[in-house]
Amino acid sequence: MQAARKWEHFGIPFSLAVMWAGVFWSRALLSIGMGLLVLLSLLAVGIGENWKYVRRSPFLIGLVILFFIPLVTILWSEDFRWWLKVMQDKLPLLCIPFCCLALKRISEDMRKKLTRFALVVVALSMTKSIIGYLINHREVTEAYLKAKVMAVDMHGDHVRYGWLLALIFAWLLHALTAYRHSFKRAEYKAVVVLTVFIAGYLHLLASKTGLLGLYLSIGIWAIFHRRKAWVRWMTGATLLLPVIAWFVLPTFRNRLKFILWDFQHYTRGGYTEGLSDTPRVLSFDAGWQLVSEHPWLGTGFGDLRRMMNDWYGQHAPFMKEYEQLLPSNEVLLHAAAAGIPLTILFLIVVLAPFQLSGYRNSSAWISFHALALAGFMYEIGLETQYGIFIYAFLGCWAWLFMGRTATIEKTNVPDQKTTRS
Repeated sequence: MQAARKWEHFGIPFSLAVMWAGVFWSRALLSIGMGLLVLLSLLAVGIGENWKYVRRSPFLIGLVILFFIPLVTILWSEDFRWWLKVMQDKLPLLCIPFCCLALKRISEDMRKKLTRFALVVVALSMTKSIIGYLINHREVTEAYLKAKVMAVDMHGDHVRYGWLLALIFAWLLHALTAYRHSFKRAEYKAVVVLTVFIAGYLHLLASKTGLLGLYLSIGIWAIFHRRKAWVRWMTGATLLLPVIAWFVLPTFRNRLKFILWDFQHYTRGGYTEGLSDTPRVLSFDAGWQLVSEHPWLGTGFGDLRRMMNDWYGQHAPFMKEYEQLLPSNEVLLHAAAAGIPLTILFLIVVLAPFQLSGYRNSSAWISFHALALAGFMYEIGLETQYGIFIYAFLGCWAWLFMGRTATIEKTNVPDQKTTRS
């Protein structure tokens, strides 16, 4: 029994640390860490107790449903190999909810250590990216006029990278507002510095997903804390950020120029290989056609890739293989692959968290789901390993530790500056 408790006490936090390192620097490490977390959680708690815990939570049940939606399409998918690949990627949606009871047992002190470790990893990753930019800043800056961005970790997936950083930014804002009096002075300064660092870095990176998430986070934070004068002042000051970034950051300036040119280029009927908006719009066209042809059951997740390739071959043969995207909208993708009825179920699952009692008054919780939903409108966040990690694991983490904070956020805590060490 003592050995089991020791594994639970040290093994689960170790697996989380491995996952955080893996999400930035190694897909294999991320998979190993997640597999270790699932194994240790089941050994520590048992599947029966885990299931009792999961079934009491609408959010955790929702994650399991998101796994079963593509699962059932095996009944009408012909390409079993591709369907199996899809299900391997989506496995965390089923497994991570069954780790929540074990995660909940992590001591508060250990959670703080894990949080510090994760934030250090985030800071190191951004620093590494900036150093790479500074070494070749001229070439990288010019590349921003050609649909490129600076090198980032997560195997260069700047979409999910920007999503993750914007989410962490939102949670740091929440912590600075809701728990600022519980920080030690040095901790408070460190969190402020990291929050500003992420905001500045996202403008330097100039990823559309990251910037959208950043300003969406600020907007949600401002709405939740609008009664505080300093919050209103800070919100107004953020309106100057794009102006400052335009004059100070050439990557931000070139990125906006490219986005404007790309939009005008596409609306005039032009096509240039390597641009971002044209493949995305064409993927919408392909997805809508598949929905109209298979409205009730969809193509099946196993056959979606093949049928999309057939559409591109017929309607856009000029496009390179790497440009032939799946429907670049998570709702549309589900409609094309699983049919309209199951897509309605998908929408219920992703919208329900906004109405969960005890959570809808938490800016951290609402920010998490608002950022995810916004990304689902123009990206396929649940079809990649990194996207599923963010939505499943961090969603569970938010459900465990960032809900039910309405009373905390509204409590008038006396100024404790004199007691900080």
